[in-house]
Amino acid sequence: MLKNSLYNLLGLILRTGFTFLTVPLLIRLIGVREYGLWTLVSTVLGIVALAEGGLSVSTTVFLSQEIATDNRQGISQVLTITITGMLVLASLAGLILWANSGQILDSFPNLEVNQRLSAAITLKWGALFIWAKLWQQVMVGVEQAHKRYDWLNVLNTLQIVASTIGMVAIASGGGKIVALMQWQATTALVMLFLHGWVGFHLLVPYQPKFTWNGGKGWEIWRYSSATWVTSLGSALFQQGDRLIVGSILGTELLGAYGAITTVTTQINVFSSIAIQPLLPRLGELLQGSRDRLEYQIKQATQANFILGIGLGAFVLLLSPWLIFILFGQYNSQYQLALQLAAIAYALYSLNAVGYYILLGLGAANISMIIVTMSGIFSLLLIIIGAKLWGIAGAGLGNIGYIGTLSCMAIAMNRLHISPQKWIGWLHPQEIWLFSQSLLQKTNLFPLK
Repeated sequence: MLKNSLYNLLGLILRTGFTFLTVPLLIRLIGVREYGLWTLVSTVLGIVALAEGGLSVSTTVFLSQEIATDNRQGISQVLTITITGMLVLASLAGLILWANSGQILDSFPNLEVNQRLSAAITLKWGALFIWAKLWQQVMVGVEQAHKRYDWLNVLNTLQIVASTIGMVAIASGGGKIVALMQWQATTALVMLFLHGWVGFHLLVPYQPKFTWNGGKGWEIWRYSSATWVTSLGSALFQQGDRLIVGSILGTELLGAYGAITTVTTQINVFSSIAIQPLLPRLGELLQGSRDRLEYQIKQATQANFILGIGLGAFVLLLSPWLIFILFGQYNSQYQLALQLAAIAYALYSLNAVGYYILLGLGAANISMIIVTMSGIFSLLLIIIGAKLWGIAGAGLGNIGYIGTLSCMAIAMNRLHISPQKWIGWLHPQEIWLFSQSLLQKTNLFPLK
């Protein structure tokens, strides 16, 4: 699991580097107001992307179970159900977005006429982007089920690199958000082909066929539905906050808020991506020895804590510099918003191990309730904060999402690991020893 975690982290470091460089460049090239409009469109697409219905995670979980037992008929059934389901969902999502792009923007009365026209055209191109992006998710599930995080990260990094370089080049030539989305759609289609090529070669040894099984379909549908609602709750927080800020504070402050949360989101992404390989491995661990299971959970918990708290502290320490890099000048309100958001993201990122354990145990309905309620509470705080204290209040409102930490307590209870034990794993001495062991194993920073 450590090797796959490192693949995820190294790939994410490269992708984050390109993303971090792209944000300030785009702000300088197209302006904060246009970047705010781009953030608004991207947020709408992020919400529409939830139409994947949890099929990506379901593909990973169910396919990894069938692969573990070399059940070729089961593999065919899982692929038939998930691929068919994604074809329907992706096509519906793309068509609905294309047909209703104008009506979606009616929720933002502060937009000027030219902004509304530009955003509507961009959303139509976004429909093609969404169709390709959703189709990718099934192949991503296939790659994760085979534990091929090397190929997965190579392709994801390639997509980010191609996407960001193209967008910067287009913006440098005077292109606006329509041209940016056209490039995004083109890149997504190319990457869909590449993910499909990798998935095809991974599945060839099993000779999958179109095989429908109603019982398996119902089982996958139930699991996917719970996972989907969990993702919906997460999106309420991660995407809905931007819609609220745009509606209350306008596109210029939305651009600033979008840039700030792009940075702080990486705290959660980094701390959870290293734990992601736990999901396909959990079924195998549950069949093995108790000591091995607890050892892997302990390592994942400590890694999650180190990354979450460490990255949060890093952002807090460098917040003045980060604001200057993002906006080309220092702004105290922006810095305060960044600091408050960083604290919130660092704290709630500690839910990653519990979240993946619940998914792996088939308890997606529990995480669904927790994430949804936490997302709603956070949005209420962001609304109140934005109205009372502007962008800094919006940053503070993110703290409502720490309710997701209850995933950890419930997941550990399900595994019969006492609070005294797993909280003890976070003791400073334990964390220090694990950090040293991790550095020695990776040989990134050899200790003398």
